[in-house]
Amino acid sequence: MSWWKQISLSKRIVAHVALLELITLLIGAMAIWYAVGFRDTVNTLVDRQLKVMEASRQMESALANQKGFATYYFLDSDPKWLKELSHYREIFRKWFEVAEKMEQPSSHAELVQQIGRQYDQYVSKKDRIIEMYRSGDREKGEQMHWDVRSQFFELNRMCRVYNRLNEEEIQRFRENVREKSAVMSSFVVAGLIVSVVLGVFMAFLLIVQVIGPIRRLAAMAPEAREHTGPANEVALLDDRVRGMIADMDKAHSELQQSQQLLMHSEKMALVGKLATEVAHSIRSPMTSINMRLFSLQRNLDLTDNQKEDFEVVAEEMRRLDNIVRNFLEFSRPPKLNKKRVNISWIIDMTLELLEYRLKRHDVEIIRQQTENLPPVEADTELMKEVFVNLIVNACEAMGDGGRIFIEENQVVGDRNGCAVRISIRDTGPGIPDEARQKILEPFHTTKIQGTGLGLFITGRIIREHGGQLSIHSAEGQGANFIVTLPVPEEDGNG
Repeated sequence: MSWWKQISLSKRIVAHVALLELITLLIGAMAIWYAVGFRDTVNTLVDRQLKVMEASRQMESALANQKGFATYYFLDSDPKWLKELSHYREIFRKWFEVAEKMEQPSSHAELVQQIGRQYDQYVSKKDRIIEMYRSGDREKGEQMHWDVRSQFFELNRMCRVYNRLNEEEIQRFRENVREKSAVMSSFVVAGLIVSVVLGVFMAFLLIVQVIGPIRRLAAMAPEAREHTGPANEVALLDDRVRGMIADMDKAHSELQQSQQLLMHSEKMALVGKLATEVAHSIRSPMTSINMRLFSLQRNLDLTDNQKEDFEVVAEEMRRLDNIVRNFLEFSRPPKLNKKRVNISWIIDMTLELLEYRLKRHDVEIIRQQTENLPPVEADTELMKEVFVNLIVNACEAMGDGGRIFIEENQVVGDRNGCAVRISIRDTGPGIPDEARQKILEPFHTTKIQGTGLGLFITGRIIREHGGQLSIHSAEGQGANFIVTLPVPEEDGNG
């Protein structure tokens, strides 16, 4: 049977199903064939044998009923007996013609002919006897009457024989039907046995080579371990396959992200190293320049134009120092010095620090504070830098004039904990969709003199604090930067 093992599972299943279908068709065909034969047998029995049987019985009955009417007429000469005799003769003739016309075995047909001839002779003699009774020759008629009795009994015997032959013929038909039914039943039983055997074998094949592996694979699914009742192996396997596909897609996506992150990290490391070296190289001469400017500004008697020039140079040096500081912060992730602090106090310090800039840009600050905000764990200097960056960006986005709305409130965090949310919303031109998607990436800027590191560093500081920075903006409708910081559990629950 090695050739059978070489056949694929699907072909083996199809072969078993085809064999079962073939057996079913054969059983059905044989059932139809035997049903047609049974119908023909029954039709023959009904159309021929039962009619012949009825004819033989009616002939025997009509012949028996003819007995005695001639004797009654001999006794009282009443013509009614002759009418009764004539009536039963007609009945006999009618059923004799039926029996004579029916298809039947030759021995039966020969017997019918003998009955017909014998009956004709009997009727002829009986009529002669009746005629003698009418003419008054009673003695001679009575003598002949005794002679014809033996002929009557012989005729009656022949009718009984014919009747018995028909009963035997019907019995043979019944035996034939029983034999066909037995053969039919044998074929059906044999077919059912073969079908059951093949069905059991196919079920075994399916259980061992299909359901078994499916069940083993399904049992490995996490859903199967959690499921305690009857399991649908196909559904569990479907879930497992779908889960594997999803895991593969997820793994592929994570691999691509990891590759991109690795490339990005390598680039950032290189940029950070370069930024550190450049920043240190620039900071030393910048420090010397600032010291010389401060010394000159104190020792020289400057005109108003010269003072204004000194202020411009000092402002540009401060901007360069800010750029260098951003590069240093980008290359070296901050080390947090956390302590419990009220976020409103940090915002107050930030606004005091930026008071001159806000007045210079004619920016109005509108604050909405919530009383009794819970404290957060934060690095004061770094969070001050966060708010400075956000407020300065808002000022630069609006130009001169405009309003900045600062809202502070308590909300529910992502993990159902308590959090403090600070919203800084300006009335500037807003951020386009394309720029908003990249605004937190390093070196991405829409400003002519920007470095693209301010918001990147801001987002990194907030993430280091376990918080989130989200941006909501529509072009022409201002920008809204939302800072969410978690509250320690004991303070949040309190």
